Amino acid sequence: MTDTDGTAGLDRRLADALERLGHGMRSLAQRTAREHGLSPLQQQAVLALAQHPRNRHEVAALAAEFDVTTPTMSDAVAALERKEIVTRSPGTDGRRRSLTLTATGEEVARGLSSWDDPLTSALAGISEHDRAITLHTLLRVIGGLHSAGVVSVTHMCTTCRFFGRDEYPDPAVPHHCHLLRIPLPLAGLRTDCPEHEPADAPASKRKQRATPQ
Repeated sequence: MTDTDGTAGLDRRLADALERLGHGMRSLAQRTAREHGLSPLQQQAVLALAQHPRNRHEVAALAAEFDVTTPTMSDAVAALERKEIVTRSPGTDGRRRSLTLTATGEEVARGLSSWDDPLTSALAGISEHDRAITLHTLLRVIGGLHSAGVVSVTHMCTTCRFFGRDEYPDPAVPHHCHLLRIPLPLAGLRTDCPEHEPADAPASKRKQRATPQ
């Protein structure tokens, strides 16, 4: 028996494959960031501000999402301000500062939006069935890392309190969203849902939801 046989060997090879994928994605991010005169963290901030809802346009929220300290993210945002890519304005409570992309920032975000095209092109050669299973598997892995405290913030279906796991017999559509009251196919699982509420959030911090009619 070799060291690549059995479950332990499989797990190790999967971990190695994910590490190589992560290295490739970091290389892509660094390349596009340099092309736009940004650091990788600044690039992440610009893309997040272009894609995320307004309630996540704050330094602390970005720091938590990208697993960096608030001062580190604040420095990145300050650099984006100097480049006239981002502006700050008072938040709804008058204290926290909300971040907004300028017209220049929106143009930069459009230029950065294709940074992961090589990956999506590689995925396009895989069947939709296999891509859906891969998405489901990766979300479960990320959920496990989140539970272990390795990943601090997620907005995925599988870590949401409205997620109903394995409520249907169909392997292609096994889950249910109790907020939208619809079945969730594997291919439709979200990695960043604006309605996400952590499954372990205290009741006092949960958003008030109107009951769907």
